[in-house]
Amino acid sequence: MQLVAVRILLYKKARFAFTTLGLGMLFLLSVAQVGLLIGWINTITNVIRHTDADIWLMSENNVSWDYGAAIPRHRIYQARNVEGVAQTEGVFVGWSSWKKPNGQRINVQIIGIDRNLVGGPWAMREGRVEDVFLPDSVIVDELFLNELGVTRLGETFELRNASTAKVRGICREVRTFTASPYVFTSMKNAMTYDSSFHDDDATYVLVRCVPGADPDRVARAIAAQVPGIEALTTRAMMVRSVVFWMVGTGMGLLVLTTAVLGVVVGAVVGGQTLFNITQESLGHYATLLALGFTRRQILACVLWQGMALSALGVLLGGFAFHQLARASASTPAPLEMTATVFAALVAVSVVCSLLGSFLSVRTVLRIDPAVVFRV
Repeated sequence: MQLVAVRILLYKKARFAFTTLGLGMLFLLSVAQVGLLIGWINTITNVIRHTDADIWLMSENNVSWDYGAAIPRHRIYQARNVEGVAQTEGVFVGWSSWKKPNGQRINVQIIGIDRNLVGGPWAMREGRVEDVFLPDSVIVDELFLNELGVTRLGETFELRNASTAKVRGICREVRTFTASPYVFTSMKNAMTYDSSFHDDDATYVLVRCVPGADPDRVARAIAAQVPGIEALTTRAMMVRSVVFWMVGTGMGLLVLTTAVLGVVVGAVVGGQTLFNITQESLGHYATLLALGFTRRQILACVLWQGMALSALGVLLGGFAFHQLARASASTPAPLEMTATVFAALVAVSVVCSLLGSFLSVRTVLRIDPAVVFRV
């Protein structure tokens, strides 16, 4: 029956080619929209995930990690005395104005890190992370070199209040969702680049728990013992930031809507396409019945065609997505995917293809073999 199904599919080779191409493009549409959504989520949580912290301490009612308010720096030492805490580090997150060589100013986000480098860049192209502790030193990401006007290490730029910033390192993979490049420096330097904070302030306290400790329980203990702060696990901090950017600001609603529509449209059109192919092949099925094939064999042929076309569409669309994802990997808006989500999208595509075939089952069951003898 597989051979018969293939012959029916290839009876009109042009139709088969365009159908396969169309199903591949529909699957690519679905995967690309979801991939963009995943890429945005990973960009939003990029720095949070790479801190290797278990708990984040911050001012109360903080909406996102990008917009933290000042807390007293001695919260670092207060949290360190709570049972279950192994290490605490301060991190500064603020904003400043970067002056390019042509005089143009752009907004940048300042990240000031402490001596243990928690919260700093995790992949360097040039220089060392430790160099941020040199006076007036910063590290920038390679994705934003043109935007910042940086051409090489050692160049000096001006930040807010005419402060000097010398580029000591170039990092990789540090994307930003706000379109304002990240600039890494030490906490001491950061205070001169963002004058809204004082020398005894910090934005966050990052906590690492002792091995075996439950971060949720430790977070509750810190919140109960350290006044004026909110304690969130790293996972909860990521969720809060994603919800703020993707839902609270409305910036992600379009991508969310388009991703859902891409999956739905791809599934519906794919199922409809397979339904139409089956309808156009009713004459072939009637001939097979007249030749002695059973209706069960005909139904198996229809379902096999649906599976084959769906598989070809997934392979074509999946390959195209892989190429697009590779091309976008070095851009601020990458297409990314997880194995679980991709498997789910494949399952949706296959189910819809089978549904399109099942819609034809009733018609196939009612075929009269005698129609092939009518003039």
